[in-house]
Amino acid sequence: MNMLNGTFESIAPLISDEEREIYEIVTLVVISSAIGMFGLGANIINIIVFVRQGLNNTVNIGFMGLAISDLLSLVTIEWYCISFNPLFINSDINFFPPDVQHLSGGHPHGCFARITAWITAYITFERCLCITFPLMVKQILTPKRTLIILIAIYFIVMLPMLPEYATAYVGLKYFPFLNKTLYGLVFTSDRYKVDGLSFLLFAILMFVSFVAVIVCTTVLVVKLNQKSRWRQKSTFDSAQSDIMSRRDRSTMKTVILIASVLIINYSPTVVFFTGVFIVPEFNITGQYRNLFLVSAAFCFIFDTLNSSVTIISYYTVSSKFRQTFHELSSLCLRKKVHSDLKTEIKKDHAETNTKL
Repeated sequence: MNMLNGTFESIAPLISDEEREIYEIVTLVVISSAIGMFGLGANIINIIVFVRQGLNNTVNIGFMGLAISDLLSLVTIEWYCISFNPLFINSDINFFPPDVQHLSGGHPHGCFARITAWITAYITFERCLCITFPLMVKQILTPKRTLIILIAIYFIVMLPMLPEYATAYVGLKYFPFLNKTLYGLVFTSDRYKVDGLSFLLFAILMFVSFVAVIVCTTVLVVKLNQKSRWRQKSTFDSAQSDIMSRRDRSTMKTVILIASVLIINYSPTVVFFTGVFIVPEFNITGQYRNLFLVSAAFCFIFDTLNSSVTIISYYTVSSKFRQTFHELSSLCLRKKVHSDLKTEIKKDHAETNTKL
């Protein structure tokens, strides 16, 4: 503990307010914002593809729920990043963006990021059950029940937001460093009763989901390898055995890839929250405030990356996703060519009429 405190004491003085602002601009306004723009388009494509394929099975419903939470996570983080843009802050607006974003960007993003983690945990858990008890699971986890479970995940993970929204609101306040009265973040008189409660609950939800994804992914890999070996030995038709083995590998790669991406990208956030709990002054109002804010901005890069690259996982592993994606691309291309052709025909008619 003393060693950790000594480390933070040696680092904290190196980060001044000016340096912190530069770090925030680079990590939030530039890097996270750019990744997020790609992710917004990617998740819209994911949603269109899954709707096109049909939401009549548990896998597509789960991936659809994941795409929606990723999309909402990216929408809120884009607003969060815009709020730290100096050009926007110094523009002639009647509110202070870094204050207002807390309830409209930062806090909702934390919620949707945890929803993404819990849906990923559910998907890996469901795949584990499908491999272990294939016949029983199909009867228990129907598409309708899967939808209910996903809605329950959204609802339960949103509950920790209540203490924050019950004791904080956007109202007029005076900003001495701006010498202006603007709309900003205002707290109620009983804020002290629930101060930090939402942060604590979100941290617990994150840690539990993170561990669940790791455990379920490990179990899934072991079970799939066992099933593949067993099927190869017990199936006399070699062609059928090869098909079944490929199917197992495809399922394993899809789920493991998505889960692995989440584990890698959530690791910095886990370390960040661990630092908050073991170092008393490592928080928004503590001695290491600037280090806290820089670390949080750094974690946002990985949050954004996690919600943006699922399309790469789907496209790389799932042949069905690739096929639907190519069909939609061809359809859009044909519509564009048809539209351009109609425009050219109208233009030719107009020129002909002018000559006449």
